[in-house]
Amino acid sequence: MKVLRRVLWSVLAVFLAVLISAGATIYLAKPFASPVEIETTSSDSRIITAIEKQEQIVLMSASVQGISTERVEGTIWEWTVPGTSRTQFLQYSYRAKLGIEGEDVSVEADGADRFIIHIPEFIFIGHSDEKFETVMEKNGALSFATTDIDPAKTITKILDAEAKTEEINANRDLLEEQAIAFYTGIITAIDPNVKLDFQFSN
Repeated sequence: MKVLRRVLWSVLAVFLAVLISAGATIYLAKPFASPVEIETTSSDSRIITAIEKQEQIVLMSASVQGISTERVEGTIWEWTVPGTSRTQFLQYSYRAKLGIEGEDVSVEADGADRFIIHIPEFIFIGHSDEKFETVMEKNGALSFATTDIDPAKTITKILDAEAKTEEINANRDLLEEQAIAFYTGIITAIDPNVKLDFQFSN
């Protein structure tokens, strides 16, 4: 009986030793297997979600100021009548908000831990702190016969599409720098080891 018990205990001890050894092998092998790939996929997903925002993003606010000159003259049969001119000098200032459409930003994986960020065309998002003031008017002796200059039309001209495009072109280098800084900050907060390349639309 004692011999049988000893045999049973020996078999049980061997079984437990094999079980513990197998468990330890599986545990030690885990960190070097699939979790790395799962974490990479999760990191990629978080980066893409964080970048592709469905909203306009203001990258910079530029101060704009100047003086607009408008001149009109009375005419008869397309001939200018001397002394009928009106000249208006309008001083203006405002802050232009420039940026991009966040929904048009796209992300492209370029190998392990590297992404290409495609930035769309820069846009004029809006303006604030507008100030318009007629600082001087210069009228000829017969200007009463000439139509008054409408300041509202002058203001519309100051803020037209051509003026907005000029403002974007004048600040393009700074806008690109701001876009790089903005998205680099977002991405490295998620994964500080990634490498980034930026491509800008013309």
